[in-house]
Amino acid sequence: MGEVTTCHVVVKGTFIELSDGSSMMSRFKKFRKSKTDDSALPDGDEVREVELQLPALPQVQPEKAEPQASPVKRATQKRARTTVMLRNIPNNYTRQMFLELLDDQGFWGSYDFVYLPCDFQRDSNLGYAFVNLQVDSVDRFWDIFDGFSRWSLPSAKVCEVTWSGPHQGLNAHVERYRNSPVMHRSVPQKYKPMVFAQGDPVPFPPPTRRLKAPTTR
Repeated sequence: MGEVTTCHVVVKGTFIELSDGSSMMSRFKKFRKSKTDDSALPDGDEVREVELQLPALPQVQPEKAEPQASPVKRATQKRARTTVMLRNIPNNYTRQMFLELLDDQGFWGSYDFVYLPCDFQRDSNLGYAFVNLQVDSVDRFWDIFDGFSRWSLPSAKVCEVTWSGPHQGLNAHVERYRNSPVMHRSVPQKYKPMVFAQGDPVPFPPPTRRLKAPTTR
């Protein structure tokens, strides 16, 4: 349906102009008041009030902003990964001490893989560890251990948490280490990675090929 709109037509010579501004009405009123005053409008100008039927313009709906993911949702999306790497662990921490640290911070039963790589000759860890967590425990773990420094032994080290890479998840780490020399029978158990089920250690999946003994320097 068209819309009836009142506008003003100014005839200039043989040309027609449309105007709906207040300035045109002002000029028209001045013209009516003076009537005989030809200077009210420019020569040849004639004002007429007419009704025109104009096509209805489509209504434009305001654009809606794309909904932004909440910080919680972004964190969940970002942290779909589950394996973290802890750096700057005191080198004199043993695997047992590291496990006790995890449990003391409330993560008993929340991890299913732990590995604290060690130097066999020096009987000390290399300063980092890998932990695979339940997905709903990752945020809390990250918050507690990133910047952690309350070690049970005197140390000025400050822990840093990053993502493990390129391996992520329990299965990937099992496949990574089940055929590794670290799983050779000559390596003491305290140096080996561990897997857990509901908080308790379970046997590591057996190798799929013959293991080589680790080389020593």
